[in-house]
This record gives sequence, structure tokens and C-alpha cells, in this order.
Amino acid sequence: MIKATLKRLTRMLGVNFSSTDHLGIDVELDLARLSAHDPLQNIFDVGGNFGQTAVRFARAFPEATVFTFEPVPASFTQLQQGVKKYDRIKPFSIAFGDICGTITINLMKSAAANTMLQNPAATGSMNVGIDTIDSFVSTNAIGEIDLLKLDVEGYELQVLKGAEQTLSHGRIRYIYTECVLPADNTHTSFFDLHQCLQRHGFCFVAYYAEAFWLGSGCALGNALYALRSKLPEKASGRLSNIA
Repeated sequence: MIKATLKRLTRMLGVNFSSTDHLGIDVELDLARLSAHDPLQNIFDVGGNFGQTAVRFARAFPEATVFTFEPVPASFTQLQQGVKKYDRIKPFSIAFGDICGTITINLMKSAAANTMLQNPAATGSMNVGIDTIDSFVSTNAIGEIDLLKLDVEGYELQVLKGAEQTLSHGRIRYIYTECVLPADNTHTSFFDLHQCLQRHGFCFVAYYAEAFWLGSGCALGNALYALRSKLPEKASGRLSNIA
């Protein structure tokens, strides 16, 4: 009775308590449990913005080096300031995709929404440097990407296309990426993403909801995928057997 009353009161205040045994609530906790036998070492934060996610991951995974990538100079300057206290965060002013060279990025009112896709709401555009993940890991002698985080406003599939060799050799363990259900014109469809990653041996782990648009019936969030062959046989909590 007391537990039920407290739950009702907290929900009236807009707060909900959930067991951390459940997947899909806290991605850092989920990844820590899944990788407890083999801690994350190399994290790629593609779409670094101001460094918010890079800092989160650096704090959550103290053994990891976080490579963060942000191509827009104004955002990159703020990113550098935001991560300068962390020796394990390595910032790079570059975009990723399926080509190497330069590409036009469309600038939005919110820097977090800057996109390679055409968008009528863009306030301007500029050319930025672009590379492929395959080329970057080869040049920098990176053996494995333990976590690839993607938030590139609808350009996720192009980034994955540029990581074809790395994916084919099983050198990416987890992918955490923004997507929408069912689809819109500015973000990557969950279903297209799922089809792509299934071909490379990944399985869906959890979905972390961020927003829902009532007018379009479209949900925005982040999906966590794991390379099936590298999942542990056991994990703590209610994931007693996830092989």
C-alpha cells in the first residue's frame, strides 16, 4: 500500500521510478552490464556537437578513449572547451560518411540539428571535411571500435556505408544511434537502420525514447545494437542468459 501510494504521488510530480534491471532506461548502465567481462576501450562519438555525449561516456567508462567528431567550426570550438579537462577525449573537426573529401552541411537554428540533408529551414550552409570510418581507423591504427555512437541528423546510413569494411570484419561491438519510427524526412528510419545492421550480424538490444510528435505520430529516440557474436553469455540483473 505504501509503495503504491508513493508511486502515485511521484507520478503526479512527473517522476517515475524504474528498476535498473530493465534495459532501455540508461544506456551507460546497459553497456556497462553487457561489457563487464570486456570493458569498452574505444568509443566513437560521431556528431559530437558541444561534447555533451563525449563527456557522459568518458565519465561512465573510465578505461575508454573517446574519439569525438564535429565538423562545424563554431560547434567544434565549443566542443574543445567542453572536453579539455578530459585527457581521454580526443576531438576531431571532421564529418563521417561514405566519401572522403569535402561535403556541404546545412546549418540550422539549433546547432544540434545541422545536417547533410537538404532542409528548407536551413539558415545557411558551408563546406566541411568528410572521411569514412574505414579510412580513419586504418590511418589511426584503431583495431576495434567498442561503441559507435551516431547522431548525424539523417545521415546515419551513409556513415555506416563508409564503415563497411570495419563492420564486415566484426570490429564494431555496439552501435548506439538516433532514429525515428516510422519515418520522416529529416531522420533515419529505424526499419532501414535495422535492416542494414542485421546484415552485419547485429541484434537489437533496446530503444531509448526521446520525443513523440503528436501531429505526425512519429517517435524519435536512440537504438542500441550489439554484434551478436560478441555478446556475453551472462550479465548482471535480470539478464541472466542473453546468449
